[in-house]
Amino acid sequence: MRIFQLLVYKLLARAIDTVNRYFDVRRLHYIREVLEINIGTLVHQLNESSPTMAKRKAIYAFRPFEVCDVDYRSSNSSSSSSGSSSLTSRLGTGRHFPKARSGHRIVCSDSSVYCFGGFNPNNSLARDGNHDQREDMYLFQELWKYDMIRKEWTLLLDSNNDLPAELASNAMLLCGETIMVFGGTGYPFGVNCSNRLHVCVPRRGPKDLLEVEVKGDPPPPQYGQAIVINDNYLYSIGGTNGFEYTLDIHRLHLPSKTWECVYECNQNIREDPSGRYRHELAHDDSKIYVIGGGTSDAVFILSNIPVYDIKANKWEYMVTKPDPLANSPGIPTARKCHSCVQIRTEQGLEVIVAGGYDGVNYYNDIWKLSLSTMQWKKMQKSQLPYPLFFHDAAVTSDGCMHIFGGIRYNNNTNVRTDTLYRMWTTIPRLSVIAWEALLHYIPSLPSRTKEELLEAGIPRQFVDRVHE
Repeated sequence: MRIFQLLVYKLLARAIDTVNRYFDVRRLHYIREVLEINIGTLVHQLNESSPTMAKRKAIYAFRPFEVCDVDYRSSNSSSSSSGSSSLTSRLGTGRHFPKARSGHRIVCSDSSVYCFGGFNPNNSLARDGNHDQREDMYLFQELWKYDMIRKEWTLLLDSNNDLPAELASNAMLLCGETIMVFGGTGYPFGVNCSNRLHVCVPRRGPKDLLEVEVKGDPPPPQYGQAIVINDNYLYSIGGTNGFEYTLDIHRLHLPSKTWECVYECNQNIREDPSGRYRHELAHDDSKIYVIGGGTSDAVFILSNIPVYDIKANKWEYMVTKPDPLANSPGIPTARKCHSCVQIRTEQGLEVIVAGGYDGVNYYNDIWKLSLSTMQWKKMQKSQLPYPLFFHDAAVTSDGCMHIFGGIRYNNNTNVRTDTLYRMWTTIPRLSVIAWEALLHYIPSLPSRTKEELLEAGIPRQFVDRVHE
């Protein structure tokens, strides 16, 4: 029997155990007992078919809703990636992964995490040459890729490429295979801001982040804005130039590359929401939800969320419902500089909010908001290892959230981090769990050709992730 099929049977029994542990689905016990009869035989056949697998002592365990540290530093291949060897050697030792940073942005596909920019005031002395503490050296003019399959980082672009100088608090998203980076600021923050859109397609081997030539009425140069794509439009909402904060709505018609301002907030004549930065967005087919955010001296609550109705072109407010099982008030506290991802489940669209701070307090909690019911749920089994802010998060289509970097608050000190975490925000398909287990037991699998992987019975969707 093929390796992948064997592992699916083995993992099905464990998956049933996991589902029962979290949801107590009693009718699955019988299926578990039937499968258990053949598990011993299947495991023996699986080990016999792969000597590499037989040598692995650690047992794979699927750990949903648990924040796990990704140990990319111990990857055997991290120092020998053919795609990054020349660039890594040019940058000197220790550049096999990005340095600690905050204010960066990440996006992800089902096989890769991309990290752009970032800031660290302790970075300048670590650069090659004598720069006399140049302030621009506090920023990272870099685009990194983390390979989820091989557990290694690759530096795709650096200061030798054509990259924007505004590298902190940009807005970033992945549209199909295209990375889009919009806005942002240099250092000192607010002195130089951007309203330019840059794009690249990593699969084609990017040489630069190319600026998109646009027309029309673009947003003002700002940072800390947020963007989403809906129906051929790129929406940019909010942001600051360091002095003024807005929540105005601009959109770029992607086919014609034309900007227009569709809504300018005015609290003097309407009950428009207040301006802010470092907020996050969620969206469905007709509405855009603004999650938190703040100014230099204020943060915004999550019990009453501003919602932009795209078709009606107006703001409204939606009251959220508290989690009855959480401590009062059952709603996450006001915050900015948090992370936010959106997933689609059988219950509809759900938003995951992690970390952040309010200017005084720092948070490591993780919450889920259902957009269909506006009900908050505190994820009791999920928690960041320490309070974290100015980090960023991205999620795969299967619901695996990755969190990278940021400022960790520990022992009354703020320290930037280069830690990468992952967390399953939902229970994925069994084939996805089996694929993860296969990678765990056969670490050499990514070195196999497409033909070899397909011949072993591995579905093409996972083979494509290996050879993205």
